[in-house]
Amino acid sequence: MTFKKTSSGYTGQVSRLRGDEGDIPLTEIKLNSNQITAIASVETPNGTIEVKYQLTLRGDSLAGKGLVDFGGQTFELAYDLKRGTSGAGSATDRPSQAGPQQRPTVPQPQQKQSAQYFVGRWTFNWLARESPLGPSGPVDGSITYTLAPDQKNLQCQIEGKSEAGSIHGSARITFDETSRTLAYDERLSNGIEIKSVGDWSSPISIRFKVEPIKIAGQTLNLRRTISIISAFSYKVTEELSTNGGAYVRLGQGLFTKADSGIQK
Repeated sequence: MTFKKTSSGYTGQVSRLRGDEGDIPLTEIKLNSNQITAIASVETPNGTIEVKYQLTLRGDSLAGKGLVDFGGQTFELAYDLKRGTSGAGSATDRPSQAGPQQRPTVPQPQQKQSAQYFVGRWTFNWLARESPLGPSGPVDGSITYTLAPDQKNLQCQIEGKSEAGSIHGSARITFDETSRTLAYDERLSNGIEIKSVGDWSSPISIRFKVEPIKIAGQTLNLRRTISIISAFSYKVTEELSTNGGAYVRLGQGLFTKADSGIQK
């Protein structure tokens, strides 16, 4: 984070998790004794997400939290910052050093790629547009993954409710540890079958190649990405193309682990 004192108050910015994406301006910066509050607004495909910072300045340390409200879930980010410039004065009134500064490498989430990650019961909230694959509207439900004795195959059961009624689905997932791929065979509640293979070579995302889906004379091409947020949370984003047309956002859901499913 960088703060600067101006004649009318304070300005500032915070680096993104990925250094090549630039910085995010801080707004509504307020300093009360050693307490600092500020807001960062991040534009996403689903709208603007705000991070509200509550930080405490002690000597050369600035520590506290950032609160994020996303998809009805509140997430807390922990911050423990050290002063990056030398000389006297506070972090808010010290002039920055001349010339560009080297951005430190920010560690990314390092979730181990393993079928064990999914085992258990997860709750989710899914929002989708109407398509040949299903109706529009929000869906609240749960998905349960059960690991087979071979430690490679997962059985998956989906239960949910929408304005259109109850939703049921199932899937069989095979994880190849050597290639770090997931073979995903699923059956929707309306009987549609979807086959895909996910590339889990990155610890932070699984990108799927989905076989074309034939429905009522139409050819549907589906894009699906699972973003690994933490050991207890992941996000699924889907895009759909009909008969070779442009891809449009189909749906997005946030999944939160409710039960590990491990017998003690």
